[in-house]
Amino acid sequence: MRLSLPSLLAYASSLALLGISIPMVTPILASDTDNPDTCQTVKPALLNSADDFIGMGHFQEDCEKNSLAAVASFTQAIRLNPKAEEPYYHRANAYQNAGNYQAAVVDYTEVIRQNTGKLGFSSGAYWNRARAYERLGKKQKAISDLTQLIGVDSRNADQYLFRGNMYRDIGNKERAIADYQVAEKLLQQYLSGSFGNGFQDSRYQEMLEKVRSVLSQLN
Repeated sequence: MRLSLPSLLAYASSLALLGISIPMVTPILASDTDNPDTCQTVKPALLNSADDFIGMGHFQEDCEKNSLAAVASFTQAIRLNPKAEEPYYHRANAYQNAGNYQAAVVDYTEVIRQNTGKLGFSSGAYWNRARAYERLGKKQKAISDLTQLIGVDSRNADQYLFRGNMYRDIGNKERAIADYQVAEKLLQQYLSGSFGNGFQDSRYQEMLEKVRSVLSQLN
């Protein structure tokens, strides 16, 4: 099971946010260190079960770079197990990679409908649906998804940065500044080691400098 979490270090695919890379959907798996062109995703030997078709979909995306073929495989997995959220989530990611953002929204919505908590795939679904809404120009809906994702006490700077951008884009300067300030504080904590050494990454320093620049412009 591959769960997408909205963290800067968790994905390979990215979009520009504040002039730096912010993740969008599940990454292609890292390949063999001796041969970086070798895809490590295993192609299923047989296609009998929903899991087989999910595996095939991942192989088609990761190794063949064919998102439309992956959509077809995930669709077959859904037919075999329509009550499972996982194939909907992966099909949504494939739709997103193929540029079909409206179809992606539909599938992410189904994932959220099946699992309204923050377990399973719903957290990644909120994040990726917000990205799809952004691409569709529905920034208020993106804000709603990010607000749901942030909840009461999120420690994810990416979420505040993204929502801050959406508030800025719709002209809500006050709320944009508030989100950027929270992101600034979290990034400082990342770099100081408050959440462990895994967050002491040069990209977070770059993010912090960008956030401070944006705050300076807004103030």
